Amino acid sequence: MGSIEKIPETAPDAIPTVDISAFTDPNASAQAKQAVVDAVRHACTTYGFFYLTGHGVSTEKREGILNCAKKFFDLPMEERMDVWIGKSMGKSFRGYEPPGIQTHQKGLLPDIKECFIIGHEVPADHPDAGTFSTGPNLWPKALKDEEFRAPIMDYQATMLDLSKTLLKILARGLPKAWGHSPDVMDQFAENDPSMPMRLLHYAPQEVLDERQFGVGDHTDFGGIAILLQELGTKGLEVWYPPTETWIAVPPRPGTYVINMGDMMQRWTAGYYRSARHRVVTAGAGHRYSVPWFLNGQLGLRCRALDGSGAETVVGEHIRQRLVATMGEAGKALR
Repeated sequence: MGSIEKIPETAPDAIPTVDISAFTDPNASAQAKQAVVDAVRHACTTYGFFYLTGHGVSTEKREGILNCAKKFFDLPMEERMDVWIGKSMGKSFRGYEPPGIQTHQKGLLPDIKECFIIGHEVPADHPDAGTFSTGPNLWPKALKDEEFRAPIMDYQATMLDLSKTLLKILARGLPKAWGHSPDVMDQFAENDPSMPMRLLHYAPQEVLDERQFGVGDHTDFGGIAILLQELGTKGLEVWYPPTETWIAVPPRPGTYVINMGDMMQRWTAGYYRSARHRVVTAGAGHRYSVPWFLNGQLGLRCRALDGSGAETVVGEHIRQRLVATMGEAGKALR
C-alpha cells in the first residue's frame, strides 16, 4: 500500500491583526463583539502575538511617549546614571538600566538595549514601598515634569485601561467547558497591579555577533504586554513552532503589538501561548520602542483556570524570572 507524505506547514508572513473597536462600541451587535473575541482567541492560542487596531489611543499620545524615550536617551550618560536601577528603593526596580545588564539564555551575550523603567507610583512612606516592584519612581532632574513625568504617567493610565479591555476579551475567549464568568480575569488588573513600562533604546550596532541581540530570545514574564514601536524601524521577531521559524513583526501605522506572557500561559494552563521573541539589531540606525507590561496583582494567587489545581503567586513568579536574567543587578531582588 502507498503512503501519504505529510506536507510541511508553510510559515505565515505575519502575525494576525485584530480590530477590537466593535467590542468597545456600545452600538455594535453581539455578533460583532463575538467576532473580536474569536479573533483574539485564535491569535493568542496559535501565535501568542497579534497587531492591535481599534484601540482608541490617539496618534498624539503614542508619538508623545516615543518622544519621551528620545528625550531621556539624549541625556548625557552621567544624568542617566543619576537615576539608575541601583538607586531604586529596596526591590522596587525603577530607573535606568544600562546596556549589557540582562542575559536571557546561556551562550548569549548580554542585551545591547538600554531602558528606563517606570512603574505604579508608590510613595516612599507607603508600608509596601521597597518591596518587589513597589515604590517611588526615579525621575531625571534635567527633564521638566510637564514634558516627561506627566505624559508618562498619563500614558501609563491609558495602557492600564486598555489592558482591562483586553482581559475582558481574553476571559470571554476561554473554553466554555471551564465554566468561568466573563469577569474572571478582572482581578488581575485591580488594586494597583504591577505594571512596569520601559522606554527602550537600541543603539546602532555596526559590529555584529551572532550571540548578541537587542533583546535575546525570551518569553515575557507577566500577563499581557502592549508594545509601541517607532515607525521605520525593524528588529522584532516571533518564534512560530509549527514551522520552527521566526516571523518578522515590523511596526505598522496606528497599531500596537500585543503578546501573552508566562503568567497568562500558566493561568490558562497553556491555552494562551507565551511565545518566544527577540529583537535583532543591525546597522547604523537607532531604534526606540515602549513596551508596557501588565504583570498583575503581586500577591494574587492564580489557580489554573482549567481546574487542574496548579497555583502561581504572581509577584514571586515575576521576581524569580528577573533574578535569573539580570545577573549582578538581579541580586538586589533576592
